[in-house]
Amino acid sequence: MSVAGWIVVGVVAWVAVALVVALLVGRMVRLRDRQVPEPPAPAVPRRVEQDPTWRAPEPRHPRG
Repeated sequence: MSVAGWIVVGVVAWVAVALVVALLVGRMVRLRDRQVPEPPAPAVPRRVEQDPTWRAPEPRHPRG
């Protein structure tokens, strides 16, 4: 077999091993994500203007 043939065999083997590793890592990530509970739904924040104690900030005057 020529050198080019060995290079092709090496590249094909590399791709096959990389594919297997990628599938295994993806499977591990999916299984780990399945174990993590869903985060709670975010609470709707109350607008500051609706707070009766809220006051608009004083306007800033330029110095000088």
